[in-house]
Amino acid sequence: MAIAINYYGSIADADSYFANRLHSGAWLQADPADQPKALWAASVIIDTLNYKGIKHALWALDKEFAYPPNFYAPRKFPTPEAIHAANLSQPLEFPRDSDTVVPSDIEQACYEIAFSLLDGRDPELELESLGITQMAYGQVQSSYNRYQPPIEHLVNGIPNALAWRLIRPYLASSDEIRLTRVS
Repeated sequence: MAIAINYYGSIADADSYFANRLHSGAWLQADPADQPKALWAASVIIDTLNYKGIKHALWALDKEFAYPPNFYAPRKFPTPEAIHAANLSQPLEFPRDSDTVVPSDIEQACYEIAFSLLDGRDPELELESLGITQMAYGQVQSSYNRYQPPIEHLVNGIPNALAWRLIRPYLASSDEIRLTRVS
């Protein structure tokens, strides 16, 4: 199965971003073939979170059916096929609602996460290592502190604190529940 390479931003914009960023070696020294892979992986990480609103393609579809031409006419709803097609037409979570472009914060977060991935940071490994307070190799020792408060960005799978701060305003409330009907 071939995966379409969709990611936030572009290689050219990432190059420009990192040309102006201090400590940008992981991006600038990366194999050019790995850069789009890192952006794709970063976009996948970003898209796993629960955001406010809905994808723009779904929002636009809903707007087509929002107001019947006659006030007394019953509202019509898009078919499951139309919803599925709209969802497929926008593979990434952004833009959302009435926005037609991806927010620059999301693109910058994608670049930061891609940088962290290229720099060797693994969100899963970092999450597993949170409770380790001591390690030794002679006589193999490990000590864990299970009472350490979790680091919010790592718990949410984001390997970069700056990226987390950029993404956070777009997140839905943690007590919000979203129901989606799948046909």
